[in-house]
Amino acid sequence: MTTEAEQQLLHDARNGNVEEVKQLLDTLDKGEISFDINCKGRSKSNMGWTPLHLACYFGHAVVVEDLLKAGADVNVLNDMGDTPLHRAAFTGRKEVVMLLLQHNADPSIVNGSGETAKEVTHDKDIRNMLEAVERTQERKLEELLLGAAREGETGKLTALLNKRKPPDINCTDQMGNTPLHCAAYRAHKHCALKLLRNGADPKIKNKNDQTPLDLAQGAEMKLILAGKTGKVINKPLRRYEGLLWKSSRFFGWKLYWIVLEHGVLSWYRRQADAVNNDHRQGCKHLTQAVCTVKSTDSCFFSVRCFDDTVHRFKIPKNSLPSQTRESWLEAIEDHSAYSTHYCTQEQLSSDDEDDALSVTDLQDTLKKAQACQQRLSREVSDFLAMVKSLDATKGISSPLLQKVDVVSEVSQETCEALAECLNLFTKQEGVRNLKLEHEQEKNKILSEALETLATEHHELEQSLVKGSPPLSILSEEQFYDAVSDSESEKSLSGFETTAAYSLEDSMDSKETIPSSMSEEKVCGSGESLSNGIKKHRTSLPSPMFSRNDFSIWSILRKCIGMELSKITMPVIFNEPLSFLQRLTEYMEHTYLIHKASSLSSTTERMQ
Repeated sequence: MTTEAEQQLLHDARNGNVEEVKQLLDTLDKGEISFDINCKGRSKSNMGWTPLHLACYFGHAVVVEDLLKAGADVNVLNDMGDTPLHRAAFTGRKEVVMLLLQHNADPSIVNGSGETAKEVTHDKDIRNMLEAVERTQERKLEELLLGAAREGETGKLTALLNKRKPPDINCTDQMGNTPLHCAAYRAHKHCALKLLRNGADPKIKNKNDQTPLDLAQGAEMKLILAGKTGKVINKPLRRYEGLLWKSSRFFGWKLYWIVLEHGVLSWYRRQADAVNNDHRQGCKHLTQAVCTVKSTDSCFFSVRCFDDTVHRFKIPKNSLPSQTRESWLEAIEDHSAYSTHYCTQEQLSSDDEDDALSVTDLQDTLKKAQACQQRLSREVSDFLAMVKSLDATKGISSPLLQKVDVVSEVSQETCEALAECLNLFTKQEGVRNLKLEHEQEKNKILSEALETLATEHHELEQSLVKGSPPLSILSEEQFYDAVSDSESEKSLSGFETTAAYSLEDSMDSKETIPSSMSEEKVCGSGESLSNGIKKHRTSLPSPMFSRNDFSIWSILRKCIGMELSKITMPVIFNEPLSFLQRLTEYMEHTYLIHKASSLSSTTERMQ
């Protein structure tokens, strides 16, 4: 009955049968029948179109109004990505376009061809109408941005800036104040940092000829706006922790105890594990991390890290979602700034770098000082010689001669002090150069050691793939069947580390093994390095797809309602039996890993 009612609604909406549409909607409102008002057609004439799409395309304004009043989604998309506004604008239905706009249709939505409703229409009046609505919506978004900056609502500010078409970050209010001005005079430092990172201009002046720095409240805000955020980062960074739901690729949402400390995001099963720093389930450095939120869900937020991995979190329902999320966003912002600052090893901010002197400037200054010192010394000597010769010939009054002697002594002392200062400066520069050479030598040694370690790690990885030990570690005098206690301890600790990895990481490592094998085959006939290790390629022939877009559940969802022979799946999942077997193996492997990570005895873990 439901399918028949939906097909009837699609037919009546297409043909403009007003009475029949009203009868169906009345029965739906009374609960006599149940069907989806946003259902999509499956026949050739209405494939992927909803009743609202059909009514808008054919210009049935009364049917459109009835559907909208009954709760039809005004921004619903068809299979081509078109909204009802796209279809009405394309066919030039002015009355329908006005009706959709009155019900808050979004003219900025882009269809599958990358076009908005304004770009698909051929009617000049409709284009002008949509442009006016776009300007009105842009101004509303700008007012929301200014309001969020005034009130210090970091989550709302982040959501606005993360929109596909965000508002102008340098928009102004009646006083000419930008959002950065508003955050500055209200002392909302997190909002100011977010605005600056998204390109806000700190040099814009309002109608009173004031910059955000002129309106800044507090020394910390002034440092932020002056670009000297390094001093702000040096303040004590507080540890932040609490319960959050975290999304997993296989098992969905799970409750973890999340800890933010020293720019690192960690998650544990229990709070006791976090206190003892034991059985950590995973961690992520927050270097250049970016937070995003959903305006429709006050509990949800996600963190995108520097390597484009995305971690999704939700606030538990028993707490205040909005306030708790704001606190988490602020804490993540602080730790992200901390991690970014110290991982990039930037000792000077951009403004400090402009003011700092380069080595060439210091050398030029030293040369000028030495030249001035030598010239002063010569002038004093010539002056003394002239005074002595004049005294011998004509004679000079005693007070004047005493004054000249005093000036001469002071000048000589100045020359000596300046010479000593220049000497000390030169010695200090030599010490700094020596330290710099030592540091460069250390870095060189560490780089070579790291390269050697990476090579050995690659050899071991290849030996695991081939089932034989690498050539570089084979020796007639070493016996690998006898393992020392220290080595066994390292192996067990390595097992603990492996046990702490999530199932996502195990999937990634398994997917990389074929790539390593293919590299072995490709580079097998290539040149060898001096230490006997084969040279492998350093990049893949094509860019890697995002792991965040791939999961078993996404494959299964796309397979619903399709024949088995027409399902597009990865090679390892081609056969249903092998697919189920591999899925069972993954589930069992994950269960054993989590069980082993919760045990304290190494013997029980091995069992």
